[in-house]
Amino acid sequence: MGKLTEAAAFYARFAGKVLPEAYRQRSLAGEELRQCLHISASEKDAAEDLLSGRFPVRQACCFLFSMFPGTDPRDLVSFMISLHSIADTLEIYRKKKDIRDEKEIRDLLGCLSAAVDPSRNLPPADPAGYFTCDAQALDTEYHAAHTQARAPLMCHTERCRLKLAVLPSYRQISSKIKKYMQMYIDLQSYRHYPPVISTDLLKTWSSSYLKRYRDISCWELCAAADSFLGIAAMFAAASVPDITEEEVQLLDEFCFPWFSGFCSMLDSVISLRTSTGAGEINFSSFYRNLRECEERLVFFAENTMASCNRLRDSSLYLLVTKAAAGMYLSHPEAGFGMLRLTTSNIIQKASLRPYRIAGFLMRMLRLLN
Repeated sequence: MGKLTEAAAFYARFAGKVLPEAYRQRSLAGEELRQCLHISASEKDAAEDLLSGRFPVRQACCFLFSMFPGTDPRDLVSFMISLHSIADTLEIYRKKKDIRDEKEIRDLLGCLSAAVDPSRNLPPADPAGYFTCDAQALDTEYHAAHTQARAPLMCHTERCRLKLAVLPSYRQISSKIKKYMQMYIDLQSYRHYPPVISTDLLKTWSSSYLKRYRDISCWELCAAADSFLGIAAMFAAASVPDITEEEVQLLDEFCFPWFSGFCSMLDSVISLRTSTGAGEINFSSFYRNLRECEERLVFFAENTMASCNRLRDSSLYLLVTKAAAGMYLSHPEAGFGMLRLTTSNIIQKASLRPYRIAGFLMRMLRLLN
């Protein structure tokens, strides 16, 4: 009963305080991006998904780390919203221009590298002329206080840099955050070639990492890299002064590949049926069948939870892990067709039933997508 009470209290605080603050800040970020997104009628739906509506689970899971002691929820939420806004806006632009070349994608994503590294020079404020906005049209207090010619995309980048720079223990975690972002950018740079080329490139890229992460496949490593969860976890950890090198290393082992991979694989499997993008890679499609997918998800869940036990605030990390899983497994797609049995088995083997119920409640309250 004690564990259930703890879980209920955690969800209540998250749904009652953190998510409303996230929606408030995302609304402000959306207004900024509307000033600079030059979209056609055919792109309107994609832009509206970015600027409004309910949070996707992969973004809401990042906000879970705002619940940690010493973390200012407003700062973490602001940082993660800005980081996702940059990545999502650049993806809209990449699709608009059908950019698939590795070098062009790396150039485009340069402001993501700058966003997580305050010591790095900022890239040009207006990549490809796409994000230019009319300075005279910006009459908000925020924009009046900043350089008039800089587009909102760069404002998000600078906001991320500032949030990181003032963290008490940023120096201790900086290398880990840069590593996660570099892996994310590497993945995006290779995944958009035609499938026959991108699969070979991703296998080659992942091979050096798999010498260290011997218990996972190429596609599981790619899934783990396709996530900002490790960045969110490190941000929360750096909010506490004097975090030790050992604590950072143990947190890194929790984040990558286990927690990031677990959540990203859940995201992939629940989107498998509805993934319609021509040539787009879904990492769960490389399993032979749903049974193998289920076994690997349980394997990642077990390793994630085991790595929690070595961390300070281990019970809170375990709670975050199960809460994130509950939000994914309560998605309507998780109960569709044969995936329903896979979901049921994962819930039973990882003891996730109360957390899935809590996820259903958040969906009933229209807090999650």
